[in-house]
Amino acid sequence: MADLKDQMRRFNKEVFENGNLAAIDDLLTEDFIEHQAPPPGVELKPGREGVKEFLKPYFAAFTDWSTNIDQLIQEGDTVVGHGHYTATHSGDFMGIPATNKRITVEGIDIVRFEGDRAAEHWGLLDSVSMLGQMGALPPM
Repeated sequence: MADLKDQMRRFNKEVFENGNLAAIDDLLTEDFIEHQAPPPGVELKPGREGVKEFLKPYFAAFTDWSTNIDQLIQEGDTVVGHGHYTATHSGDFMGIPATNKRITVEGIDIVRFEGDRAAEHWGLLDSVSMLGQMGALPPM
C-alpha cells in the first residue's frame, strides 16, 4: 500500500499544481464522498465526477497554482493536512472579476482512505482571507 501522506502530496501536485483532473480517477475511490461546502451555484455530487465538477470553478478562476503542505498527521486510515494554496486570480469567481493578484489561502484537509485511494474529504479554507485578498471585503 502507498504511504497515505504521500498520496495527499500527490493529489496536490497532480491536481492543483499540474491541473491534471484525470489524476482524480487514480487517487479517489469511485464512490468518493466530498463533505466540504462547494462554491455557490455548484451542486455537491458524490464520486470522482462530482469532485471534478466541484473543482471546475476554482480552475476557471485561478491559475498557476502552488501548494505548500505545512503539516501532515496520520492516524490509521485518516490523514490531516494543514497548508497553503497560492494561485493567480485570473478569472471571475463567485461574481468577483479577475484581479490578476496572487492569492494565498490557508486550508485544513481531513482525508479518509480505503487502501491507497481517498474515500472521503472534509476541508476548510480561509474564505474570508481569500475574499479580502480579492478586494471583495473591506480591509480588516
